[in-house]
Order: sequence, then C-alpha cells, then structure tokens
Amino acid sequence: MRCEEVREVLPAHVKDGSDDLTVRRHLARCPECKAELARYESLMGGLRTLQMRSVDVPAGLFDQLLAIPERSSRLDSARHHVARHRKVYVGGGIAAVAIAGAAGAALWRSKARRPLTA
Repeated sequence: MRCEEVREVLPAHVKDGSDDLTVRRHLARCPECKAELARYESLMGGLRTLQMRSVDVPAGLFDQLLAIPERSSRLDSARHHVARHRKVYVGGGIAAVAIAGAAGAALWRSKARRPLTA
C-alpha cells in the first residue's frame, strides 16, 4: 500500500480497531504514517475524554433563557432583523430607485415626443 492509501484508512483503523494486515505492514516500515497514526490515536483519546465529561447547568439559566424574548421590544427585533439583512435592503432600495428612474425617463420621453394640441 502507498502512504496516501494508508492515510485515507487511518481514521477508520483507529476508530474501529481494524486489523488489516497490509495497513499494519505499511505502518511497521513507514515512520511518517506511524507518526500520523499516533496523532489520530491521541486525537481520538482526547475526544473520548470530552464525551465523558458533563457539566451541571447553572441555577436559573433556563428561566433566563426563556426571559430573553420578553426583554426585547418589537422595535429592537426589527432593528436586529434589518441589521442582519442590510445588504438585501440596500440592494433592493438601489433597484427600486433605478426602476423608478427608468420609468420616469420613459414617461418624460413619451411626453416630449407627443405633438402639442391646442
């Protein structure tokens, strides 16, 4: 096996503990892939310790989270919405001005070409 092929299967090799003879032979003679294997094993060990830790929820957090919508007014919500979508509103405003300008120019041109009647 080539290094590229071994490095592709290393995550599964570490996670599932696969006992593929060709992978083991390659790892025995390739120090770079063996170092990569050690990095994966270290990473997986760190991930396992993260999964085992749990943290108690601070007292009152649930009530504080529920109170957030009550604290903000409708005006604050509208401001937040506009701030998040500013590009859309500015782009739409520019397009509206351009359309209105084009319509005004077309109207002006059509009136300028009509002959005056008495």
